[in-house]
Amino acid sequence: MSIPILQPRVFYGLKTDVAGNAHYISDNDVLYPVGNAIALHNFNQQHQKLLNLSDKNHINIIAISPNKKHVAVCEIGEKPTISIYDLQNFRRLKVLGIPYDCPDVKKFTCISFSLDSKYIAAVTDQPDQTMLYYCWEKGKIESSIKVLNTQNQNSIVNQILCNPGDIGVIALAGIFTFKLLTVSETIWRPYGFSKAENLIITSITWLNSDRLFAGTHDGRILYIENGDLTNIYKITEINMLNLKLKEEFIIASTSSKIILNNNDINENEIGSLISFTKGFVFAQGPSKIIVFEKDGNFKYYKKTILIIPQQITKNNDDYLSLYKINTISINPSSDRLIVTCGWSQIFTGKLWNDAMVIDLTPVDLDILGQSLHHGKINSLSMCAWKSIFMTTGNDDRSIRIWDFENENLIMLKYYQEDIFSVALHPIGLFCLIGFSDKLRFMTILIDDLRVIQEFTIRNCRIVSFSHNGHLFLAVNGNVIQIYSTIGFSNKLILRGHSGKIKSVIWSNCDMKIVSIGIDGSIYTWDISTGLRINEIIIKDVELNDVGMLSDNETIICISSDKKIREIRGDAVVRIFDIDNKSFDKLLVGKNDNIMFITNPGGIILSLKCPIFDPIEFELFNIHSSDIENILFSLNEQILVSTDNDGNICFWKIITSDTTTSGDFSYTNEILIDQDELEDKIDTINYLNTRMKELESENTFKTRQTELYYNERISEIHQVYTEAIEELKCNIDIMNEEKTIEMDNINSDIIKMKNEHEKIIKNMEINYDKRLIIEYDKYSDFERQYNKMRENYEDKLKELHDKYKIQIDDLYKKIDIIIDEKNLQIQDLQKEMQSQIEFHEIIKSQIEDDADREILEIKSNYESKLYDEKQINLKLTGEAEVLKNKYTLRQREIDDLHRQIKINKEEKNIYKKNNNDLEKDIIDLKNVINDRDLTIQDKEKKLFELNKNNQELEKYKIVLNYKIQEMKNIIEPKNDEITELKKKLIDIEFELTSYQKKNDYLLLKLNIAKEKIIGFKKQYDNEIIKNKKLQILIDKMKNDLANVAGLIQQPNELKTQVTKLYHRYSDEKNFLKSKEDNTDAYCEFLKQREQLERTIALLQKRITKLTESKCAKCLEQKKIHSSKNDHDQVDNDND
Repeated sequence: MSIPILQPRVFYGLKTDVAGNAHYISDNDVLYPVGNAIALHNFNQQHQKLLNLSDKNHINIIAISPNKKHVAVCEIGEKPTISIYDLQNFRRLKVLGIPYDCPDVKKFTCISFSLDSKYIAAVTDQPDQTMLYYCWEKGKIESSIKVLNTQNQNSIVNQILCNPGDIGVIALAGIFTFKLLTVSETIWRPYGFSKAENLIITSITWLNSDRLFAGTHDGRILYIENGDLTNIYKITEINMLNLKLKEEFIIASTSSKIILNNNDINENEIGSLISFTKGFVFAQGPSKIIVFEKDGNFKYYKKTILIIPQQITKNNDDYLSLYKINTISINPSSDRLIVTCGWSQIFTGKLWNDAMVIDLTPVDLDILGQSLHHGKINSLSMCAWKSIFMTTGNDDRSIRIWDFENENLIMLKYYQEDIFSVALHPIGLFCLIGFSDKLRFMTILIDDLRVIQEFTIRNCRIVSFSHNGHLFLAVNGNVIQIYSTIGFSNKLILRGHSGKIKSVIWSNCDMKIVSIGIDGSIYTWDISTGLRINEIIIKDVELNDVGMLSDNETIICISSDKKIREIRGDAVVRIFDIDNKSFDKLLVGKNDNIMFITNPGGIILSLKCPIFDPIEFELFNIHSSDIENILFSLNEQILVSTDNDGNICFWKIITSDTTTSGDFSYTNEILIDQDELEDKIDTINYLNTRMKELESENTFKTRQTELYYNERISEIHQVYTEAIEELKCNIDIMNEEKTIEMDNINSDIIKMKNEHEKIIKNMEINYDKRLIIEYDKYSDFERQYNKMRENYEDKLKELHDKYKIQIDDLYKKIDIIIDEKNLQIQDLQKEMQSQIEFHEIIKSQIEDDADREILEIKSNYESKLYDEKQINLKLTGEAEVLKNKYTLRQREIDDLHRQIKINKEEKNIYKKNNNDLEKDIIDLKNVINDRDLTIQDKEKKLFELNKNNQELEKYKIVLNYKIQEMKNIIEPKNDEITELKKKLIDIEFELTSYQKKNDYLLLKLNIAKEKIIGFKKQYDNEIIKNKKLQILIDKMKNDLANVAGLIQQPNELKTQVTKLYHRYSDEKNFLKSKEDNTDAYCEFLKQREQLERTIALLQKRITKLTESKCAKCLEQKKIHSSKNDHDQVDNDND
């Protein structure tokens, strides 16, 4: 037998930790990440395509190309990559890596496609942020630039956007940074505004190739045009933006010590800025979206305000992270948008209101598609008779009922208390839900769940119906309790487990139960006796799940030691392992032909059955987190899996054989309250009567309006005919005037043309003369210029010679003057020396005074300098020591990181065990306290009841006497009531008989009508056949008449007769037509007989059904009347 193959049909969910996690591809198709895949979902046609990603790394960014044909996915890891996929065939085209000079980079912070969708600009993470510009079709880096702001250590680039009109322009922004870059010959250079050291920019968008908006953390929008900051708008104070108006502004400073986390958000923070053809959209703080509509090239008006509706969760502390808007995307028609936030849900809404007046009241967004769980799905239960299953949410405290055939949500209900488990009855009309205080047995109505019975089992985590639905089990601590679904009596209490019970399953025959404990114990219980048949304890092993084969003897279990064990009786028969893989959940088919096992990380293993060593299997990985629940439908064709992120996947199971017959079909009946049904019938009847009344009113009104408007039309018609005649007369007069004016204009035009021709000729003659004169002037000027040039060259030579002679004379004069000046300098120096000596005497006296002060100051400062030098020496020595320590510590940190990873894995395992044990301890303590309280309450109640009983006995004697008196009064009235009831029953019986007769006559009428229709069809077919035969006979007559003319020519007559024979009575065609006619006639007779038999059977069934319905109605009325009598008697007694 081959390995069963899983094919995902639809995968519901959303990854909220991915930037750009929802995009419109068309007006109906939305692309979003879910689990370990990317989904392209058409929500109108309910069709989904899945792109399965590699399970090695986690994705953090998704970007769509401007032409909507490609998607880029960034993966985090030791070597981060960007994968580009084709959206038409979901094929990976290229994988882009990082260069060798970026070894410490673990992820990309932001990416953007270029205008032509051929290039990708990506920014790497810290410590050394670099922008890489890829030509992704070639798979290489065209250019790069360091973009980190070295002046501010807290600056981070987390926004990038390519220009929509120029491939060589890019905008970068983030925390304390903003840059506009342009490229020339693979070298990027900044230009324009860049003073953002005091700004926290949260989002940017290009309005066109020259204008850019940048949103800040404190609720402002910076308007940058042609690279210059032209204005700053405070978005809370304006409803209209005019880009032409330039106002004075001041860039408010923000402390550079602030380092924002991902969850930090201001109430007015501008996020997810997106521009489109009709305006722009942005998020203002948590859960609010504002839409501005474009009016011309420079004006924008605030049009609508959209809000994410309030969702239900038990963790209200995470409000900011849950409602912080991640992505906004506009559809190509620019009339709708989709929004994502911290919830695992896509929201949608209209961009524009239907009304003409601008209404700025906030409008709630709608949920796109199905309403999904947020957080872990802790329980899953499948129905046998219906195509439904039920899920419970751990964080959202909700219960959801899904239809796996239609792949949609049927019912949703929220509760105020925690829900731990759920179980659906095989018929799908009842369910068990384990709440924090009680276990409740509930009926499933059309739109509600109603409690029938409650059981005092707190925090019940395991509950299950038997396959036939007559029993159900519930785990209470380490005890298994079995109840009847009819009387809700506790049939059995199975004790034996010393620790927590991990899983319990029913055998196919419902005669056995297999339970496993966290301590490695496996017990098999007999339901008929309540005894433990088999037991086996596997020491030092934690069991994860268990399954039973169809022989009701063989048990398959999976454990924490990565082993699969096959157990029969009290012994382990075989042990298997699969490539040293660990296991979480196990699912076995009814006929042992299917077996699925889940691994950590969302992997499903499909095993070949029966199991042999080595095990053959197939891996299916679409979930990104651990699978919490896995179940398949009754016919084992649909598999449903849920994970810890709240994702639900519907799988189609493809096997070589089918386990169920082809005529298997699910039921679709539902329960409804009788009062509700009667109310709905009454409302339908009331609405039908109202519809008829409205129709009659409308017909009357339409008649009146038709009469009124016909009169008005006739009046208007007369007025218009008169006006038309007047206008015709005016048109004729105007036409005559027009012809006269046209003639005058034409004559004037002809005169003007002649005059212009003469003027142009004169102008041409004058211009020719002027040109000749100007040419002569130019030639004379050129001659003069040449002469002047020659003259000036001669003069320059003469001047050069003169200047040479003069320069030589000047040099000689200068030498004489220098000698004279040197003598003067010597005299002056002697005078200076005498003055210097005099000044030195004065100076020495001043210096003596100054030295005393200097020495005092010097001594003070030298002592301080000495102290500072010693401190510096100490610090330099300590710095060198610290450097050595740092290198050693860095090595130790690397080693510790490796150990931490190993310890974290072990810690998670221990944490899970500790959490489970702590919860069990708390639950047990609560149970003990509740039981103590109940015992005290019961003792008090017993004491009070004894007192009440004594008082009631006294009242009893008095009441008995009154009852006897009332009976004497009531007896004659009861006789009258019985007589009236008999009369009512007779009347109702007559009514039912009349109804039967009417139904019978209606059936006869319908049968007769159907027969008439059948006979009409036969009659029409016969007429068509007769016409065809008549035409053929006419042809034959004509051919015979032609042949009759050849009686005198026997040879030609023979040839024509043979032709006629072959034409009209060829043996094969003739026999075939005969056979076809006889077969068709026989088949028609058989079908007619069969239809007459079915009609007779249906008539008998209808009569039986009507009789049974009438009898049931009579019985119900009798019971109802008897109940009313009893109620009246009780009221009289009271």
